[in-house]
Amino acid sequence: MSQTFGASPVILITGASSGIGRALAFRLAPSGARLALVARRAPLLAEVASEVEAAGGTALPLACDVTIREQVEGAVAETIARFGQLHVLVNNAGRGNNAYIHDTPQDQLESIFRVNVFSLWYGTAAALRHMVPLGRGQIVNVASVAGKIGFPGNAAYVAAKHATVGFTRALRAELAGTGVIATTIIAAGTLTDWAIAAEGGPMLELFDYERERGSQLAQQMNRELPPPLPLLTADSVASEIANSIGDTTPEIYTHPGLRDWVLEYETDQESAEQKLEPFWIANREGYERKASKIPS
Repeated sequence: MSQTFGASPVILITGASSGIGRALAFRLAPSGARLALVARRAPLLAEVASEVEAAGGTALPLACDVTIREQVEGAVAETIARFGQLHVLVNNAGRGNNAYIHDTPQDQLESIFRVNVFSLWYGTAAALRHMVPLGRGQIVNVASVAGKIGFPGNAAYVAAKHATVGFTRALRAELAGTGVIATTIIAAGTLTDWAIAAEGGPMLELFDYERERGSQLAQQMNRELPPPLPLLTADSVASEIANSIGDTTPEIYTHPGLRDWVLEYETDQESAEQKLEPFWIANREGYERKASKIPS
């Protein structure tokens, strides 16, 4: 099933200055969509808006911190004032963290939830006040496989993305019969700055150690490996998000094989964890090595 928003839908994208949000803006630029682009970094946002316009699109750059309710509500209001309506809100802004639970500072925990979870309430509530009376619209929340499966080393982010999945499910229940739809995007590894920009420090070195050492441990422990998933470009993921606009499917998986892996985990968590355990052990080894400054 699908819902149409016309030839020139108004779409607000948060986290639009880089990564998936930026790629989504470029993906939608030639389609006739009118785009409101939201991010904190005004100079980068202006560059994206200029490139969207050059590609034949329409862009309204709105510098905004999505963790501040008044700013998000202002961005939604300004979008409606400029374009007269708002058809789709894409809650894409998000950030990861690099810390084990016992090492996670209070301010980092709160920051991760503000940007990944509280922002959903702020933008969605403001958008629904416009959408529901008109009987049409869509909220698209960009989650992660971390919202379905637990991973070590970034529990605050994992918990926040589980909250994103739960939030969207509750939202769908509240929107029954209103004509407004809600969609969760479940993504996996994507070529962006996410791992570099994580609160608590970059994660790429730890991921590399986990992959190499985990494979060794899996062989030593005679464990079956988890299913391989491709590392996609931001544009590939953005393409899936663009295709989700108007789609009434509750949860959309961006990576080939990702949905089957999640289903396997949810059907038999213990068995799935057996495959992941060598990599989790390797992750802890790598984390402790770095913490104690022992050369790897």
